[in-house]
Amino acid sequence: MGTSTLQSVLVALLALALVAGPATAAVTAVAPASDTADELTTSGTVMAPGDLNRTDSGTLEFELDAERVGDESEVNVLIESAGEEDTVTTTAQNPNESEVYRYRVASSDLPDFSLANATVQVYQESDGNRTDYLTEQGVDLRHLDIADGSASFDDSGRLTLDATDATAGLNGSSFDLAATADGDDRSATLSATLENGTVTIDRNGAFTGLLAPPATLTLAAIDGGPSVTGDTGVTLADVAPDATVLVSPGRVTVQSPLLVADTEYGVYLNTTDPDGEYAETTTAEGTDGVTSVTVENEYVAGTDSIAVDVSTDGSSVLSQTHEPTGAVSAAVDDGQRSVTLAETSFTGQDVSFVLLSTERDIEVVSDAATDGSTLALSGLPDGQGLDRNGTYRMVVAFANAPSQTVAVGDGEGSSSLVPVTNGTQATGTNGTAAPNGSTGNESSLLPFGSGGVPGGQFTLGLGAGLAVLIVLGVGYVVGQSIGGGSGSGASAATQRTRDVRVRITDGFANERLSDEVYLTARPTGQSSASTSGVNHESGGREEAVDGGVVTWTLNAEPYEFTASYNGTTVTETAELLDEKLTLSFQPVSKHVSVIDETGEPVEGATVTAEFDGERISEPTDANGRASLTLPVTASSVEVTATHDRYEPDSRRVNDPNDLPSELRVVGKTGTLRLETAIGGEPTDAVDVSLDTDDEWLRERLQESSPTDEGDDAVGLPAGEYTLVGSVDGAPFEDVRSRVTVPEDDTTSVTLDVPFEYELSATQRESLEALRREADDLLPGGRLDSAIHGYYASVAQSLADAVERVPESGTRFAETGVEPDPVVDATLSAGRGCVEGVDNAMNTKHNVDLFSACADMREASEEWRADYDLDDLFELAAADRVSQRAELKSKLSEAESTVEDNRGEVNVISPAGDVLEELQAYESETRESDEVRNAAFVFAVAGFAEAVAELFEHPRLLDRLNRTMY
Repeated sequence: MGTSTLQSVLVALLALALVAGPATAAVTAVAPASDTADELTTSGTVMAPGDLNRTDSGTLEFELDAERVGDESEVNVLIESAGEEDTVTTTAQNPNESEVYRYRVASSDLPDFSLANATVQVYQESDGNRTDYLTEQGVDLRHLDIADGSASFDDSGRLTLDATDATAGLNGSSFDLAATADGDDRSATLSATLENGTVTIDRNGAFTGLLAPPATLTLAAIDGGPSVTGDTGVTLADVAPDATVLVSPGRVTVQSPLLVADTEYGVYLNTTDPDGEYAETTTAEGTDGVTSVTVENEYVAGTDSIAVDVSTDGSSVLSQTHEPTGAVSAAVDDGQRSVTLAETSFTGQDVSFVLLSTERDIEVVSDAATDGSTLALSGLPDGQGLDRNGTYRMVVAFANAPSQTVAVGDGEGSSSLVPVTNGTQATGTNGTAAPNGSTGNESSLLPFGSGGVPGGQFTLGLGAGLAVLIVLGVGYVVGQSIGGGSGSGASAATQRTRDVRVRITDGFANERLSDEVYLTARPTGQSSASTSGVNHESGGREEAVDGGVVTWTLNAEPYEFTASYNGTTVTETAELLDEKLTLSFQPVSKHVSVIDETGEPVEGATVTAEFDGERISEPTDANGRASLTLPVTASSVEVTATHDRYEPDSRRVNDPNDLPSELRVVGKTGTLRLETAIGGEPTDAVDVSLDTDDEWLRERLQESSPTDEGDDAVGLPAGEYTLVGSVDGAPFEDVRSRVTVPEDDTTSVTLDVPFEYELSATQRESLEALRREADDLLPGGRLDSAIHGYYASVAQSLADAVERVPESGTRFAETGVEPDPVVDATLSAGRGCVEGVDNAMNTKHNVDLFSACADMREASEEWRADYDLDDLFELAAADRVSQRAELKSKLSEAESTVEDNRGEVNVISPAGDVLEELQAYESETRESDEVRNAAFVFAVAGFAEAVAELFEHPRLLDRLNRTMY
């Protein structure tokens, strides 16, 4: 960019309006309010912190009948979970009550092993005798207590908080937290982990959605998650590390964990020496935790300091000040047009320009150089130089290095330029003396308000549409002096202007182009390649023009006009004395070749273009080529090739520049009726292609393929084709079929792709093992086996489903799922479920029940439902979170059924114990991908449904109602 352009822009920067004032963002972790004691009953129900409607303190609360417990209110609380147990002794909080004792086990007294699925038993022991008061299973006693003032961001940009010693049952686990922001106007479910006392919140989309702008958060528990017992306020802007500000010539980069990648931010820079305000919008880039925004503006060449404010959605995200290193001292040389540096630090660097601060203005010295010890200012106005005893401040901008500050004297810029004392005469640009000592191309200093800024304003950051006025120094602006008048005394307000009438025509009809055209005018010295568009400050102009004629008032200098229409541009130059200019869009000329189905040219075909009510036709020559000329304004052009011995070929385009270079006509054609199947089952999941190197024929088949079931592929050239049916995936084999398409007739073909999949020997062995383990559930001896057989039927149903996998090729093709991981994961999960059932059936309580049922009439009950592979494919289409949510729903439904029947039968354990095993299996198993996870959910969900269905079988209910003693 030239010196004059830089002068007209480097006048300073005052953003009209960009950001709102800074806003604080805080995180507060709270828990829901607990119910009142009046809502609690004396039935012996455990009120656990997992039940958020009853407690928020992480404590275990329950009530007992005072008369039954007696005067000695102390009881034992046995807590069992994941094979570990611990006993806590507690005394009633109201030991003088006569009706109800209320008990409370503080969170700090709970055991520190996993408490996600605990069993709580309350009892008394006296003289070796034990009295049980209540037993509750499946209680979630996990709780999280967050230490006040502990929040911070780690190196990956994740929010971390410290957990107190009162936290129990969570170390090493992952869980979710409910987050609401800014008065509940935003909410999200955040994923967190607790490791060694540190709670880490994942920096995923849910979390970063609350960072733009940083919000005031409230954290709370969600259903099925731990209680949140701490109350911690965190201001994100305070706990985030200071933003990193990197400054290089023409670029300022800000890095902070408060920034979110792919989010648009407003960046506001306030600089000193030179003073200026810059406003721009930009999109953050990078990975989470090291995200940055970058402002590229060549006018931020070097400053004493930069205050940065980054905002989004009208709210400040962060503010930071960058202070560069100190200035290099220097002294004015005898020639008054260079300075000697106190430090040799610029060696080997190319100077782009120098900003020289004097007592009244900022001089832009574009011609400057350094040898490492001396800075030469050759671009100073001729005859002007530095005062040997003066004080100046200079910012030296380099092409490929950070800018440097040079201070002469005290570096405050309190001296002006002075005449060079050696008598040097000012010369013009051609080496001859210029009138009045002026170079004819210099900057003048004008009091603010005496003439204004040439061009009025320019736009910085077109995406935001922010108008930025240019202000620099205290009460002064820099303006371009144009014309050979009085040199430095010329005011921008006296700039001579002229009117230019521009006529825009359609060269096809030689008439005015009435459609809207985008017209720009640039002074010929302004680069048209500027990325910031037309420079209005130097007299440029741009706008949309309707009607084909416009008159613009421009400065008295040459201008380059460019008209853009429908992707086409026309450029003409209006010289200094030109008052009229015509920009003509010439017609579009295109060659269109016509060939037949073999690729040979077709002579004598007629190529016709129809557009906007007009029609143009040309014949093809011996090379099958016709030339068409269309107006640039033509829209919705349909070009057609016809011949009496061929079927026509047509194409439609919206722009005449997009006319096809080739049309292909075919001879006699026929119709192909095509059906596809996999293993004999009709499906549209088969890809059909032609075995040919002719890309045109491939496209023709694609274009004429059926759009609805039962449609035919029409317009294919008559002849023989080899059709290929294929499905992605190893188990599918391509199928090929040779077919003849008759002239003016229809032929049918079916492409039936085989699903070449069989269970491997290893899978067969695992399948048989599943069936054997199911059979082995039935006990020997005198134990009743009705309930064992019922659960065995579930496992057998799962084995039957695996047997049907080789028959399900269509579903594998439609979903893209591979069969091997489905089979392996299903068998593994099925065997895990059978193992859990076996564990549950062999507890002492259940063995006693089955022994008591030995004299009952033998019964054989089977699971009424069945494993449907369609359910498995639907699960495979979902993500892991949705899959797990489906399984948790099935387990929850089974749990509700068990609880509903707990008081209806004598013994609930044949259902409750199996459900506990399934819940433990679900919580301990994490499959590697969505497909394996879907198979796991598929298998376990069936057993969960079977638990709920057990109560629908009268003969099995008879067993549950059997009295053991």
